[in-house]
Amino acid sequence: MVRNVVLIALLLVFPPFLPRAAATPNLSPGDLGRLQRGEIVFKPDLPQSEGSQTGNGGTAMALVDADVEAVWRILTDFAHYAGLFPRLKESEVVDQFGTRALVRFHVNVGPFHFRFNIAHVVSWGNRQIRWHLDRTQTNDLFQDTWGYWQLDPLPGSRVLVTYGMASRTVLPAFLTRGSEQDSVVQTIAALKARVERAGKALAN
Repeated sequence: MVRNVVLIALLLVFPPFLPRAAATPNLSPGDLGRLQRGEIVFKPDLPQSEGSQTGNGGTAMALVDADVEAVWRILTDFAHYAGLFPRLKESEVVDQFGTRALVRFHVNVGPFHFRFNIAHVVSWGNRQIRWHLDRTQTNDLFQDTWGYWQLDPLPGSRVLVTYGMASRTVLPAFLTRGSEQDSVVQTIAALKARVERAGKALAN
């Protein structure tokens, strides 16, 4: 990831001089170009987990025109996550102490309502939020879910945002694979939109 960030910084500062061979396997030259054009890059790579080894999901990356602190404020505002994640109607902070926060999510899928509890670990030093399903709580729908947010500041008040998630639900995997991959892209798009709205509101 660190090398990817350096490459993107070079692309933004010296776009004509970045050799194609410099791209890492994780981000192709085409991916770097898409990021520079403001597009979201999706990869099927699942985030690492100490427990589950299989699941549906993926990883999405995007460049956001904002200070890293502005993006961080939105991602750590756990009580107002509704609108960031597809079908999320409410997020409730159940417990918060130091770098840890337990958040209960209320999700509607058609006529059905589900609740599940996510334990977050926040690290400003690494500009990272890692999360996983809290199995000590009562949870609907998910057998397991885990993931992370990573923020990497770049020159010119821009941030490379990476969002990775994976999950296993009580439903057959072939029924949820496409929707979970779509939700990764939709979530990072919603974050970009919220950050941009917040920036415009401060400017006015």
